[in-house]
Order: sequence, then C-alpha cells, then structure tokens
Amino acid sequence: MRRFVATLVALMGFIGVAAAEEQSLPNLKGTWTGKGDGVFVTQPGSVTDSQFREVDIKLVIKQQQGRRFSGTITMSGDARPVVGVIKFDGGILWSEPSGFVEGQLRDENTIQGCFVRISSFSQLAACEILKRQK
Repeated sequence: MRRFVATLVALMGFIGVAAAEEQSLPNLKGTWTGKGDGVFVTQPGSVTDSQFREVDIKLVIKQQQGRRFSGTITMSGDARPVVGVIKFDGGILWSEPSGFVEGQLRDENTIQGCFVRISSFSQLAACEILKRQK
C-alpha cells in the first residue's frame, strides 16, 4: 500500500509539472506578417548564380495544442501548409513542404526566424522578422 501511495504521489507531481509547463507556453495563434531577406542559387554548388531577394511573408497559425501548432505560410502569393513546435528551450521550429524555419519569439508579438532549403534544383537561406497583426 505504501508503494502504491508513493507512486500515486509521484505521478500527481509529474502531471502537475507537465500542466504548469503547458500553461507557460506562449499562444502563437494569429496572423503574422513581415519581410524575409534571402539568397538563393538555382544551380546548387554554383555561387556565381546567387540571387538576393526580399519577399513578403504571411504566417497564419490556426491551431495550437500545447507546444504544437499548424497553419499556412504565404510567400510570393504561394500558400503552403506549416506544422511546428515550440522547442524545450523556448525556440520555435516549423516545417513547410520546401524546408524548415528555426526561430525565436522575441516578444509576444515578434517572431525572428531563419529558413533553409537544400534540394536537387536549388539552395536557399533567408531570415525574417514577423509581427503579429492585431
């Protein structure tokens, strides 16, 4: 009986810590907009064809459960699905069909992130600052 009570107390403590951690996670739902500065090449391995561009970005996070979220990202008129997580260190990581972003929530309304794509037909590296629209 003692062992059962000790196990039950330990389990309740674990559940309490997990619930407190989930409550402290930021709410990312909403529409985030900004610009991304990037460089890409259309022939991987050839820096002579580097192109420097700025692109408008719109990230819409529609769903969030704990540290997981999903939505869409639109760049140059092309909307794509996004799935992501809030990392254990507080950073943000999301993927889309052509690459992934690793970023940070700078404040409750600012995401700063960098995107990387490597494929057989192109390479891309870009960074963006997105502000939540109110």
